[in-house]
Amino acid sequence: MKIFFILSPTIKRMLFITSLILLMTSFQKSVMDTTLIIHFKAYVHGETLQLNKKYKNPFGEIYEISRFRFYVGKIEPVYTDTGLKPDQAPPYQLIDFSDSSSTLIEFPASMGTCNGIQFVLGIDSADQNQGAQTGSLDPIKGMFWTWNSGYQSFKMEGFSPLSNQPSHMIAYHIGGYRYPFSTVWKIKMNTTNDEVFRITNEYKIIVDVPVELDYFFDGATPLRIREISSCTTPGEMARKISENFIGSFTGLTLTSNP
Repeated sequence: MKIFFILSPTIKRMLFITSLILLMTSFQKSVMDTTLIIHFKAYVHGETLQLNKKYKNPFGEIYEISRFRFYVGKIEPVYTDTGLKPDQAPPYQLIDFSDSSSTLIEFPASMGTCNGIQFVLGIDSADQNQGAQTGSLDPIKGMFWTWNSGYQSFKMEGFSPLSNQPSHMIAYHIGGYRYPFSTVWKIKMNTTNDEVFRITNEYKIIVDVPVELDYFFDGATPLRIREISSCTTPGEMARKISENFIGSFTGLTLTSNP
């Protein structure tokens, strides 16, 4: 004996909508089910920065860096198809060159063709106004000043015989998020020669983000250690030094991820 089920029009519509949602969810998962890896690298004279090693800046001043860290957040690929965007940008990450694992960021991304990335350098005002937080923003990381001053965007410390600070220290603790001296920047970087790259499951690549310290010292505001060996409060000088810093980010390069 055969049994037949007769479905009402309402139930049929519900089943159709459910099937459509499942199909769209499956399609979205297939599009989003891959990752992109960003690798921040620091250089001096084109060579990888080594902490506590003596260098000369473009003005012939001897210095060494003992600590170098900065915040990045809201990283997104720049797709050639402007209608394609990631669902959610990764949270803030503290890039710390004394911890190589912190310089690599892997996050979910939509598959597609890109020619760059964009990110926020520092902590934007909306997040600053939440005060001290957890994770990468935990004050124990040494990047939070006070509820009024907020988080530093980047920190560079070291030594130079030309510094007029105690123990010949150099200290650039650069922060501030209020107009007109904000040190928070949205940075968009293209690949060298506008080279395109594809984000796929089959071909994994690493996008290298180089920071050249020669450009940091010899920037829009020449940063001579004998004249400016320390800046640790928000203000006009902090803003100018932050402009030098964003100028030290050079074109993206691509490497294969084995």
